[in-house]
Amino acid sequence: MWNLDSLPDGNLDRQVIVPVDTLYEYDGPMIFRTRIGLVDLLCNKVSRRNGLDIILACQTDDRTITALKDGKLSVHGAFAREAYWIISLDDEDRIAAYWNCRRVDLPDRFFAKPGLGLFHWFGTVPDSLEQTSALLAIKFRGEALTEAGMPFGKLKGLLDQAFETARKILIPPQLANTKSSTFDLEVAPLRFASLMIAVKEPVINMQAIRRNRTLDKYERADFELAVRNRGADFATRLQDVYRTTQNNQLDDRYAEENFAFLDVLADILPDEQSFIDSVEFNAASTHGLTTVVFRKDEASAIKAKVQGADARRVVEHGSVTGITVASKSLRIRSVRQKDVTCYLTADHFAELLAERESILNRAIELRGTLTRRQRRDLLQVDQYRLIDRDILL
Repeated sequence: MWNLDSLPDGNLDRQVIVPVDTLYEYDGPMIFRTRIGLVDLLCNKVSRRNGLDIILACQTDDRTITALKDGKLSVHGAFAREAYWIISLDDEDRIAAYWNCRRVDLPDRFFAKPGLGLFHWFGTVPDSLEQTSALLAIKFRGEALTEAGMPFGKLKGLLDQAFETARKILIPPQLANTKSSTFDLEVAPLRFASLMIAVKEPVINMQAIRRNRTLDKYERADFELAVRNRGADFATRLQDVYRTTQNNQLDDRYAEENFAFLDVLADILPDEQSFIDSVEFNAASTHGLTTVVFRKDEASAIKAKVQGADARRVVEHGSVTGITVASKSLRIRSVRQKDVTCYLTADHFAELLAERESILNRAIELRGTLTRRQRRDLLQVDQYRLIDRDILL
């Protein structure tokens, strides 16, 4: 562990440190950018000992500084590097000594807490540039997740959860019933300490899509835009759920109206027995980057409402995959990626049957009483609404 009594690596001939961009100040520059020779440095005044200012410094670049200043990257993330310098400055800002250090050599108090931006009004912000630029990023935090690694089984479980959730959120409805090779997601390199999975862009197999004649009218750009639109819609809904939870307004009516979305969200949120303490989402919206963190207590409230939806009224969304005249029922593939058999009244079924030629793969919203089952859920429908089949959401 580093300390002031450690043998320094040099003093650079007592070169003067001159801030070229002060990012945060309190009785002088606290977090600032400077250059020493060819090295571009981000610096943080972390202590004062024996008449010397103690500076934590790491290499930086324009992209990091811009994101930090714009509230799109936390101070913790801006200083997330493999190598550091500790620099001691005298009262004339001359380098009295410097030390080359690794993260494990330095005390935790030298580093900001995750999620905190330069200023409090930024709110919770991402801890990495990958999150900032991702279509969707999911970050898990918990004591079992460390920089040194994590149990393999826990890693697999989190990756499976993240994959299923990201696919449900981003896949265009027209591709929901196609083979898994048709639609995939490219992710950035995984980050440990807290496991972060960032989706960079969709991987769309147009050759496989072209085998389905009902999808011939769509181009790659249509699906790419649909994925981004779905990501933006997720960000908007996510903020709404978070505000509702924070304001203690997550009542039965809200759970009914937003059941499909809450069910997708609940699958990845931690419960009281989970080794995960919180899940953070970053998503690109029409208003910029959305960052929301659900901790165990908030997650438990959401999961309780969703689990309590069995044998209660819900609003379900999906696309029609089949119709059975004898039982007056539809089969749909829910946005929850769950197959649902939907029983309609005789009048409603007759209305739908009149559109039999055009109803397959049609987007639909249904209201009714849900019964969960392992293979295929049941929905006793009392209201429905067809959605324009040409809209690619």
